[in-house]
Amino acid sequence: MKSIIIAGTNSGVGKTTITIGLIALLKKRGLKVQPFKVGPDFIDTGYHTMIAGRPSRNLDGWMMSEDYVKESFYKNSSDADFAVIEGVMGLFDGVDGKGLEGSTAQIAKILNAPVILIVDAKSMAGSAGAIVYGFENYDKDVRIAGVIFNNVGSENHHRILKGAVESKCRADVLGYLPREKDIEMPSRHLGLVTAEDNPIKEEFINGLAEK
Repeated sequence: MKSIIIAGTNSGVGKTTITIGLIALLKKRGLKVQPFKVGPDFIDTGYHTMIAGRPSRNLDGWMMSEDYVKESFYKNSSDADFAVIEGVMGLFDGVDGKGLEGSTAQIAKILNAPVILIVDAKSMAGSAGAIVYGFENYDKDVRIAGVIFNNVGSENHHRILKGAVESKCRADVLGYLPREKDIEMPSRHLGLVTAEDNPIKEEFINGLAEK
């Protein structure tokens, strides 16, 4: 059973949008997908469940022991073809700034799962390489396998971003989402609206999968 972690440089970079797009794409390919969410969040898990057709589960290295994280992960994904884990906040954001406890990076290390790093590329060019380089080298036991850019303005913008990362970093640039309002998840001051408040239309899901 394969797994991937969708992590961000910070909150609000598009982790949930890309996570549900990936779940939808894998399902279209006939795979059974088990979603997870790092942290106690219940809003994102509602969207995961809606798209995957099976309950999304929470993984939390601060409230759960390492053994229980592993037990929950393997128990809930044992009959799945692929596990997609959405991170919380930025990749290394945990309960404090000194360690990884409660962070997405902690879960990546516990499960030895590769990370796809989401970078908001709005108003950015070559600096994308410095950002990804910093994340790769902050903790080399966290395996950043790929990068996806969000809010990309054009094909030329993507070419510059891709060149900046791949000239300095180990991670591959896997793709990007364009700066389009019709693929943004609705939000409010306390975060995303719930799946019950905002049931996602099928054409929105299909559009994300095709991106």
